[in-house]
Amino acid sequence: MPQSATRRFLYVEGKDDEHVIGQLLIRRGADPQSLPQFKDMGGKQGVLRAMKVSIGAGTGKSLGFVLDANDDPANTWTAAASRLREAGVRVPNEIPVGGFVGESTKFGTRVGVWLMPDNRQAGALEDFLAALVSEGDRLLPHARNSMRKARLLGARFSDAYTGKALLHTWLAWREEPGRPYGVAIKARYLRDDSDAARRLVAWFGSVFGLNVASSPD
Repeated sequence: MPQSATRRFLYVEGKDDEHVIGQLLIRRGADPQSLPQFKDMGGKQGVLRAMKVSIGAGTGKSLGFVLDANDDPANTWTAAASRLREAGVRVPNEIPVGGFVGESTKFGTRVGVWLMPDNRQAGALEDFLAALVSEGDRLLPHARNSMRKARLLGARFSDAYTGKALLHTWLAWREEPGRPYGVAIKARYLRDDSDAARRLVAWFGSVFGLNVASSPD
């Protein structure tokens, strides 16, 4: 891996985030060797804990943090912003719609934060992926209706997992059912040029200094 790539780290909640973001960037033309090192932190709290420590130790590095907004985007951003301020990063009260990009004046570390799905809405990675489904797709609303009926029949998934249930139902009806998220992007079941994809890729480029937003394969 090039030396420049070793000075870039992207902290994510889990492997699904890593594979989705990595495959999306490659679809948009990024050289796999230029991507940062992904760090799976095992959930939101792991990413939040990593913020202050990694920024403090990251002089001269570029660091990105991807978190699920879950059911409270404002609270998630407040938690992230608190840790960023402790590390000498000036942050707004509300995360920008295109994701946050800033710098620690204390440590000289470039920092970016993205809240899945779009820095505004409640949700998680699966809600971001649903926004990559082609416009006019007739199976996604059918999957949503099927989920509602399944609940009436006793399906037990909670509201917190509605997005996950929807996406897995939709993926079960692809040419190769049940493919992992990253493979679904690689197989072009999901778009790489939707507004949601472009915004995430543009944020990534701003954090890590890579021109990938306008160079799809």
